[in-house]
Amino acid sequence: MTVADKSSLPARQDQLLPTEVSMRSSTWFDRSSSYPIFSSTWYRYRVMSALISLATMELILLLVGLASKDQWRHVAIPAVSMGCGLVCLLTSGIGMAVVVRKQAWPVRKEAIGLVSALLLGSLLSWGTVSGGSYLAKLVLNGNASTELTVELSGHMSEVQKDADGKPVDGEKAPTAKSDAVAASAIAPAAARASAAADGDSSANSMDSEPRNLWIAVAMVIGIGAFVLRFGGWMDLLMFFRQRRRLEEVLRQKEIDRLKAARNEAELRLSVLVAQVEPHFLFNTLAGVRSAIVTEPQRATAIVDHLVDYLRATIPQMRSDGGSAQARLGPQLEAARAYLALMQARIPRLSYSVEAEPGLQDAPVPPLILISLVENAVKHGIEPKIGAARITVGARQLQADGIACMELSVSDDGVGFGGTTSGSGLGLANIRERLEALHGKQASLTLKAAPGGGVVATILLPLPV
Repeated sequence: MTVADKSSLPARQDQLLPTEVSMRSSTWFDRSSSYPIFSSTWYRYRVMSALISLATMELILLLVGLASKDQWRHVAIPAVSMGCGLVCLLTSGIGMAVVVRKQAWPVRKEAIGLVSALLLGSLLSWGTVSGGSYLAKLVLNGNASTELTVELSGHMSEVQKDADGKPVDGEKAPTAKSDAVAASAIAPAAARASAAADGDSSANSMDSEPRNLWIAVAMVIGIGAFVLRFGGWMDLLMFFRQRRRLEEVLRQKEIDRLKAARNEAELRLSVLVAQVEPHFLFNTLAGVRSAIVTEPQRATAIVDHLVDYLRATIPQMRSDGGSAQARLGPQLEAARAYLALMQARIPRLSYSVEAEPGLQDAPVPPLILISLVENAVKHGIEPKIGAARITVGARQLQADGIACMELSVSDDGVGFGGTTSGSGLGLANIRERLEALHGKQASLTLKAAPGGGVVATILLPLPV
């Protein structure tokens, strides 16, 4: 799974974040920061803590409204509408983002889905504010068209409008005659006040325009800050940063795990080297001891082959014992020297060691080939009566579209009907090492040979 193809780590959505990504919070209100953003657990803690804060704010507004006595409706109406809008803003957008996150979409599709969810949540919140204000006016005032006006003196009053948006006067409309009388009565006074009113109104209009502009700017900034903070947009930015950091931490942990597995495999290899040498020496010396009395010349030949073998292979074992890979050529030479020594011990044994050209420098785990050859001698050749043969081969092939090398050790011994094989330092150890080094790309299989005996085959991936 790559970052470009798959959304990162959907299985970890409701698990605690690693301490490298987010420090554990000791307070209940910040507990959501300990979980991945837009996860179900994060959403639960996030909404609960925000709703408690919102409820506290609404309670304060309610107390202010009660303290204002006759003007309480002017506080209740915006409190109700803004409260409904904030609840919708806190729950709808990020709630839909949580649903999008659970789909485990590819990264680009997921990002589009998250942005769309937050936009839809913001639109729903705006509609909820409008609807909440309408219902609050209708319930509290009995008229949804009531508007709140605030005069410069600070006095609040209600103005009701008709269907055309014109103010509705509660008194009876005057007649034409009364209008004429009233007009003639107040004309001199209006003429005297008009001059002074013109100067005052022009000054007031000039002062009110900048003030209204700043009020509008402040309202836009305040609403924008609320939407960014509670609508999930800041969380969206933190989500992308958190996901990138989480991927880096998990990638580093995987590298550390692989390094630890490799170190363990190398340690097991070193232990195997320390165990194979005395095991091999004890068997050989036991053969020398049995041949000294009856066949002194064969005993001398065994000792000579042992000296040649140790001179050729012990330095190689020491140099490869601390590494995960060795070259195939020296491993084949070690197997050839080992079989020559075994032939001196068991004259009825014949052998061949062959490899396709170009494979001498191919990487192979050290001592694996020797372990297979030793297993064939011990469990296939030694129990058999009569002539026996071991064939060691290496060839290149394609397996599932991957270039691989096949190492095979076949014998015509007693086969699976003889003593059990694979115990101790045998096949189980080889399988563990192959899995640690190559995973599922490497394998060890055993099958019965058509003419009797066993064929052990190791499949190793070749480097590109």
